[in-house]
Amino acid sequence: MVGEHAPTLRRRELAARLRALRHESGKTIEEVARELLCSPTKISRIETGRRGAVLRDVRDLCRLYDVSPAEQEQLMSLARASKERAWWQGYDIGATYRTLIGLESAATAISDYQPTAIPGLLQTPDYARALIEGAGERRTQEIDEQVKLRINRQRILDRPDPPYVSFILDEAATRRLVGGHEVMAEQLDALLAACERPHISLQVLDFEAGAHPGLPGSFGIVEIEESPASSIVFVEGHHGDFYLEGSVDLKRFRRIFDQLRSIALSPKNSVDFIAAVRDRIRPPEHS
Repeated sequence: MVGEHAPTLRRRELAARLRALRHESGKTIEEVARELLCSPTKISRIETGRRGAVLRDVRDLCRLYDVSPAEQEQLMSLARASKERAWWQGYDIGATYRTLIGLESAATAISDYQPTAIPGLLQTPDYARALIEGAGERRTQEIDEQVKLRINRQRILDRPDPPYVSFILDEAATRRLVGGHEVMAEQLDALLAACERPHISLQVLDFEAGAHPGLPGSFGIVEIEESPASSIVFVEGHHGDFYLEGSVDLKRFRRIFDQLRSIALSPKNSVDFIAAVRDRIRPPEHS
């Protein structure tokens, strides 16, 4: 069940169904483009969800594929739903990040590995602000907007039907003093509180684990039970963020996450580990 408006999910569902209809018709993208007097690139972007399909596009494609009136109405409804304005569309963010947030809003399960920082879904406002400020030059208003965005993303954890989220943090993420001792201690307190929630699992990958398959960088897997074809892997990096949606990539990253989970501290031992780190860095006046 989709808990909040999910135009991203509806756009991708529409794209998958239009792609399947074209395959059933035996037509190539180039043939469809010639029939509709448009470019093959436009058809390709509609079928991958990278471009929203307007109602006229859906109507013309349905006629071309000889779709029944009932199915055409279903597809038109998906096209209308894909145009709804979601809360995150008011923020100045890239298309890839927008896709991630849209799919998170419909997720039934999320797996998130972070080697250097606390995951965005668990960040406190002060920690998020310090992290954003440390990443580069931004105006105060831009920083405020980014902090607000990260906190709003966390609303999916408070839904009546929240996704089950598995977090794996490298030890470095728990020890780096982002924002100073007090901010970091409060952030670790927030992690400990999150561990008490039944739909959240958190494990720490300590330094003693040695070399492991997560060393190249952070990634997240967003799973959507209602629409498995919309599940993605989200990968972050200095050269930009991107997502992967092929079955081969999904299997590979699920396997990597399972490997990391098997060598990380257990959830219980992770709580003890985080509490010990928190106690060591908490400012003296809070002792």
